Order: sequence, then structure tokens, then C-alpha cells
Amino acid sequence: IEKLTELLLDCLVQRSDTISLDNEERSTIALASALHDIGKMAIDDAILNKPGRLTPEEFEIMKTHTTIGADMLLELGRHHVGNALMEYAYQIARWHHERWDGKGYPDGLKGNQIPIAAQVVSVADVYDALTSVRVYKDAIPHKEAIQMILDGKCGEFNPLLLDCLLEVQDRIAETLARPADVVAFPTI
Repeated sequence: IEKLTELLLDCLVQRSDTISLDNEERSTIALASALHDIGKMAIDDAILNKPGRLTPEEFEIMKTHTTIGADMLLELGRHHVGNALMEYAYQIARWHHERWDGKGYPDGLKGNQIPIAAQVVSVADVYDALTSVRVYKDAIPHKEAIQMILDGKCGEFNPLLLDCLLEVQDRIAETLARPADVVAFPTI
């Protein structure tokens, strides 16, 4: 999620006349993205690890991870007032399931009512969910996942972010194909 967020943010600030985030802000948002699902700590493992489709009741419980996570971060943030990491983490945890057309959750925010940090992490999270193995599904190949997002099969996203996703898709595939932090030792 962090790497995808970085790539999308870098593209976004280059393409937008209205979004200006310096390197430090972009790094902070990317770091905060790691906490997007912190509220899932409070969701029953039977729901989190269910191999099949969730019932409507289970899905309603799952959706509460956004507000639970935001409340956790809000409480923690009371001890760190003015901390940008905590502020972005709160926005991301609460609103990363909102959608551009207002059909997301928990608050039904629409368009630019959704903080840009949450918008970016939303796209990164959907891509990650599609391309990762889950107990309930196999991983979807990179190109197919990109196409599903562009076609609106995962909800509606900021059109500018979709342009960025298309622009950085090869870099995403390249970045994720590399083993993370592999240290090579010379042979003697």
C-alpha cells in the first residue's frame, strides 16, 4: 500500500494544478497508509478469515473497521495534536472506502469531499486487494486488476487518480515484482 500510495501521489502532484503536496507530506501520507485497516483489529477473526462471501450482516460489521480505526487514531492523536502523520492516518482509516460517486462508506462522501490522502489510499488498497491472495479468492493478475479499476468494477474513483494509475501501471508492476529489501552478500 505504501509503495502504491507513493507512486500515485508523485504522479498526482505532477498532473494537478490544485493539489500541492511537498515531498515530506507525500512521504507522511505514504507512511500513514500502513494504518488504513487498523480498525480490523476489532473485527472478529471469523469474519476476517471467512473463506466465502460475507453475509449482509457480516459486511455491515466489516464496514465498521473504518470508524473503529478512525476512533482509535483520534484517541491516540489527542496525545499528538498537530502531528501530520496522525491526521493523515485518521483521514485514511476513516475514509479509504469512500467512493467518488458518493456510494462508499462510512459517511457517503462524494468527490473532493473525500480528503486526497484517503482518495489515493483507496485506489492503492483496491489494487492491493485485487492482486493479493485472500482466504476468499485467488490473486488477480496486474493488468486485469488495473482494467477492473479503470472500468469501475471496484467503485468510482477520482478521474485524475485513474489517469495516474494508468500512467504508473508499469512502474507498479516493476516495483512489486522486485523482492523487498533483499540484501545480497558477496560470495567469498
